[in-house]
Amino acid sequence: MTRTQNVKRNLVFNTIKFVSQLLLRFILRTALIYVMGAEYIGLNGLFSNIFTFLNLAELGIGSAIVFSMYKPIANGDLEKVKSLQNLYKKFYLIIALVILVVGGILTPFIKIFIKDEVNVNINIYILFLMYLVNSVVGYFSAHKRSLLLAYQRNDIENKINTVCTFILTIIQIAILFLFKNYYAYFAVNIVFTILECVVIHLVANKYYPEINGNAKPLDKDTKKEISKNMAALSLHKIGSAVVFSTDNILISSLFGVVLLGAYSNYTLIISSLGSLFLLLTNALTGSVGNLIASSDKEHIYKKFKQINFIFSFLTAFCSICLFVLFQPFIKVWTGGGDYLLSFSTVTLLCLSFYFTRMRNGVGLFKDCAGLFWQDRWKPIAEAVVNLVVSIILAKFMGINGVFLGTIISTIIAPFWVEPYLLFKHVFKKSSWQYFKRYILDFVITIAVACITFFICSFIPEGGIWLLIARFAVAGVCNITLLVIAYSWSSELKETFILIKKVIGDMFKRNKNK
Repeated sequence: MTRTQNVKRNLVFNTIKFVSQLLLRFILRTALIYVMGAEYIGLNGLFSNIFTFLNLAELGIGSAIVFSMYKPIANGDLEKVKSLQNLYKKFYLIIALVILVVGGILTPFIKIFIKDEVNVNINIYILFLMYLVNSVVGYFSAHKRSLLLAYQRNDIENKINTVCTFILTIIQIAILFLFKNYYAYFAVNIVFTILECVVIHLVANKYYPEINGNAKPLDKDTKKEISKNMAALSLHKIGSAVVFSTDNILISSLFGVVLLGAYSNYTLIISSLGSLFLLLTNALTGSVGNLIASSDKEHIYKKFKQINFIFSFLTAFCSICLFVLFQPFIKVWTGGGDYLLSFSTVTLLCLSFYFTRMRNGVGLFKDCAGLFWQDRWKPIAEAVVNLVVSIILAKFMGINGVFLGTIISTIIAPFWVEPYLLFKHVFKKSSWQYFKRYILDFVITIAVACITFFICSFIPEGGIWLLIARFAVAGVCNITLLVIAYSWSSELKETFILIKKVIGDMFKRNKNK
């Protein structure tokens, strides 16, 4: 299949996965709010962040090996793909063991990360061990997931994950309402993680049987390249974990799990929207990797401008929706103001979301081009600034200081380093045009956000119907103003042509059936 066909297919199934899991997440979180309470939600957020740090043992091995697969797959070199798969499998068995041992050692000290005594009817040490098992199990199918991604067939994984998540959520909700037992609730999660790993392993073997079996040792040059990329990616992993996974730990240790529980409801929405960007990134990753491996720099640059515009437009739309709808939605969803954060905190969360997601287009092309080594110190600088500034500002500004620290670290390091390296090493041209466009995009986003917020302020807050009305008005105003603001852009016109073509192909395919 062509790259475009692969993108379309992956995008369709990624969208189905996103919509279904978004609904399921909110249904499940609603059940947790009303049945279990904020402490359980706070513990879930805390443990999830801790395991993000434990997963640093992965050290970027997956990304390094997947990148190494793009060229041999494009060239039909199956022996090399098989060798990379076997290497991947060995690495991940070692990583699983390391995480299991380190997690076991950390278990007795877990209360260090919790400020106050937790009022929950569970043993937090047993619960932490359950999270540990669930984290380790996923590594046993990691090499097969990488194979599907490298072959641009992550739609297969999405189908499996969507079905498993749907069944799992139904069972978990039933357990919450019937038994109100968090042990049973999470034990089912472990069972389905194992089940999903088994299914992915079997399906990958069915689709790519030629990749199984013994393989020749990798040549020295490939091993050297993988080792170099792994070293760089380990720094990226550490930096990313500090920047994006310390907020929950800082909030829990400085302000307690109750406030963390309230914040976790906001992060659920943010992470759900983040999944929207992830589905687009996953749909494009294999094809962009193939594009960079087989096309000239001018063609790659042309595709980058279109893809980056799509990410920028989507970032602006989602950030504005968050800014306008966050507070009324949380109030209606949680049944009152007990779970509300301040308006200033919400504004900082929206800005943090915007600056983070504006990196997606550049990050996609940079990673697919294998520019891991060139910016290896950037994530460390970002992480140090984030951690130090967040802790200092938290003393003076409370929870707002934590989020402001994240924004400052993003602007200081990745904002300019990532595009500079991409343009220098891949496009071979100045990045000045990119930064001028970024500033223009930001100004447009702020202007549209203010206008949309002003219009929606005339709709009173209340029950579900007023909330739906606010959603409708915000969505229509937001998209209309953004389209008007970018009406001069050639990328907008190209995007409309692409959307029209995709929809036309879908209708044509259905008609032929």
